[in-house]
Amino acid sequence: MDKKIFRLFPRNRAGNITITIFTVGVVIVYAVALALFSSSDIEVRNSFFGIGQVQKLNARIEQNFFYNTESSGGDLYSAIDYAKENIVVNRKCNCKDSCQSYVSLILNSASKYGIDPFVFLSLMMQESGCTSKAFSGSSVGLMQINLIHCGKYGLFSDKEKCKEQLMNNVQLNIEVGARILRENYDTYKEGKIFQGCSERNIFYTGWEAALRAYNGWGCGTDSKGSKLYFQDNFVEDIMQRADLLKKSVGYIEINSSEGFLWWKKSDFAFSVEYLGRS
Repeated sequence: MDKKIFRLFPRNRAGNITITIFTVGVVIVYAVALALFSSSDIEVRNSFFGIGQVQKLNARIEQNFFYNTESSGGDLYSAIDYAKENIVVNRKCNCKDSCQSYVSLILNSASKYGIDPFVFLSLMMQESGCTSKAFSGSSVGLMQINLIHCGKYGLFSDKEKCKEQLMNNVQLNIEVGARILRENYDTYKEGKIFQGCSERNIFYTGWEAALRAYNGWGCGTDSKGSKLYFQDNFVEDIMQRADLLKKSVGYIEINSSEGFLWWKKSDFAFSVEYLGRS
């Protein structure tokens, strides 16, 4: 895949950087991109340099500057809205009017247990499609908390009361899910081999091992005893979706057949990258 990267580092890295500097930076990046792409063998359509795209890019920068992504979760609000309208690795967020209210709960629990909030949102989508009343017969709510956990984490010991508690208290459901994931991380972060239904023989470590443990280390089966081969991809689906959710708030699509243009803030540095045809 052809790949060209341009970076702009504003001079005042320690202080507050004004939106004006951001905008000037974007103009410079576009100028460099224009010069380089004019000599490239990649065909770039006129829309690549359209004023509408510049405006969209500026608006995205201003939004991120206002929210200060890592601290307030501005990008996570945008990501869950994106997941509400789009299928992302076979899942959508079917949260209707509750989507935005879930963000603060995700951020609080994810921050408390040191979890990437985008990974946690992706896990929620994988488990329940962001449906608070989801019930599989053994697992309940947004994070599909298995009833074997009743009597722990502040849950009732009685399974019927526990089920009702997990289904109606979304804050508790999210908190319990985050706590279980963190405990899995602490237990398996050094790594464990996963065979699954297809005998994959994959060695998971860190948060990937935590996710694998969340779903189980064995081969899942349905009510008829049939093997659930698709669950072998549980970790990969979640991590890929998390990556796409992050890109959904940092990418601006220029042309679906040509690639994407996006910006990313890191220590007040911008990266603008164009992905050409594979």
